[in-house]
Amino acid sequence: MELPRRLKDDVYLPDGAFRERVDVLRRMTDRHDLAIGIMYAFDFRTRMLPFWYADKRMAPCSVRLLGDALHDAGFANLRIVLQQWSPRVLPSHMRLNGRPLDILLVSAMQVHAERAYDLIRDAHRTGADRPLILAGGPKAIYEPTDFFELGPGPGIGADCVVTGEAFVLLELLHTVLAGRRGGETAREAFENVRLSGALAKVPGLVYLSPDAPSHEPLAVTTGVQRLVRDLDELPMPDAGYRLIEPPHRRRTLSPRPCSAERVGRLSNIASLISTQGCRFNCSYCPIPAVNQGTWRHKSPSRLAAEIRHIHEDFGIRSFFSTDDNFFNNRRTVIELMTELAGTQVAGEPLGERIRFFTEATESDVYKNRDLLPLARAGGLRAIWFGIEDISATLVNKGQTADKTSELFALLPKLGIEPMAMMIHSDDQPLRSPRDDLRGLLNQARYLFNQGAVSYQCTYLGPAVGTRDFEPACKAGTIFKRVGGRVIPQAHQDGNHVVASRHPRPWQQQLNVLRAYAAFYNPLNMLRVIRNLRREPLGCKRLVFQLAGQVGLLLTAPRLLAWARRLKRGPIEPYTGLETARIPMIDAATDQETNWAIEHLPSLPRPTCRYAPGPTLQVLAVAAAPGDPA
Repeated sequence: MELPRRLKDDVYLPDGAFRERVDVLRRMTDRHDLAIGIMYAFDFRTRMLPFWYADKRMAPCSVRLLGDALHDAGFANLRIVLQQWSPRVLPSHMRLNGRPLDILLVSAMQVHAERAYDLIRDAHRTGADRPLILAGGPKAIYEPTDFFELGPGPGIGADCVVTGEAFVLLELLHTVLAGRRGGETAREAFENVRLSGALAKVPGLVYLSPDAPSHEPLAVTTGVQRLVRDLDELPMPDAGYRLIEPPHRRRTLSPRPCSAERVGRLSNIASLISTQGCRFNCSYCPIPAVNQGTWRHKSPSRLAAEIRHIHEDFGIRSFFSTDDNFFNNRRTVIELMTELAGTQVAGEPLGERIRFFTEATESDVYKNRDLLPLARAGGLRAIWFGIEDISATLVNKGQTADKTSELFALLPKLGIEPMAMMIHSDDQPLRSPRDDLRGLLNQARYLFNQGAVSYQCTYLGPAVGTRDFEPACKAGTIFKRVGGRVIPQAHQDGNHVVASRHPRPWQQQLNVLRAYAAFYNPLNMLRVIRNLRREPLGCKRLVFQLAGQVGLLLTAPRLLAWARRLKRGPIEPYTGLETARIPMIDAATDQETNWAIEHLPSLPRPTCRYAPGPTLQVLAVAAAPGDPA
């Protein structure tokens, strides 16, 4: 059920389209008084390894980019609320310069979706004066209709779902505000363009059809977005940091957002976009389809200017580049890192003042290992490797034990930390013979012995938006309920076993904990301490051992509880494709669309339930084109 792609010559927007749309909105000065709240939904049930530290120390670049773009377009009455910092703020209580919200933007990953639903429901509590509600983020890309008809009554949900990047939002706002008459609210203006059919001209939207009865809602999709080819058109990261709500426990907003200095202390890791795309096309990964098979990157001068600006203005020294595969293209690595290495800040090389982190595949880094000294001069300090399986039994991306050993020996000498990201699966044994690296624990111990600084282990499940999803659905390996309870979206995090054909899935859940314990444990910490002076990254490994063991203590009780529930059962799986809760039609053809689902049940349109159904029920009929960070 991969997302569809536009025709090859229709993937990109015309160059300059993003800046042109920003300029047009900036000239609409009579519309700039709107109070706009941007909320990043966060479910605290996801606070466990491997995310438990960074999730509160890195302000997501997705909502920051929205703030940057809207501020650049002339909208100054903005506030960004991160629920991981200010979890109790409610849209119904938000006031900006004394006025309630005109527009509410809610962004959510799939694991945080239920918190996003709560925010949308709360916004409806203000009744007829509620704001225009727009939903977006990775959850919206794949399952847009989940944001409609949330209950407890009819009509409770988002007004529109943005299934694309920031340009789609700007195009939507321009369409709505261009037709806004004097005295109309933003929501009234939206309703006018929805009724007129003008929204159909904006690719990347999903909204409820005005022609369908309320008891049988029907969604309309305007198709796949067009991508911004030149990432330099995106605004510089600045306002998105200056608009963030300070951490607190109140339901209302603070009089002022965080100061620049405080933002730098709270978000001591800056997420940013440098490249997007990957040359691999793994069946369990949605990234290639989301990017429509493209490779995009910022120019060297722009990336350097961006990092320098964030460092100088907010005091942030650590930068996590949300790349899909940074070493995907050799020329791009050379150009970007040469620029970063040559950039000066206060008379010092930028690469010596910052720490640049990224993700890459082992085979691409190995192939370009001669560029690692240049990358280190440009500030590269850590690489998160998507190794998945050293034996290449699960997936073969060119990774081998020998490459792992050679790279993990080279990187510490350059001061670059190797971080391992692994996947456990139904077919992987817990242990294997001494000279056989197929075993989960064998691989965890091998990685530690080879010098890995950190370790991540998730369980392979059919992720939404991947080619693995539909076959798993048909095979009945996706769990619907466990112990009589519907599986929450927060459990779709890779930590919980929520899909498996193993006869004892609870045992597989325990295996994940065993793998973490094989890497993060007091004995390994003592080994690191013993070799502290001999290992170039000894101090870093010690810090991560401490953090990992704390994280394991926080994670183990919850995963053990889930393992107990899996063991007690009963486990009720999905038994195939199901009719969608809310069907979706294509705006151009007026035909029901199933996009990448192979077979669509030819059934009468179902009466809608108010609570969003499980992921499977929505995706069995349709999905739509999410934030890297």
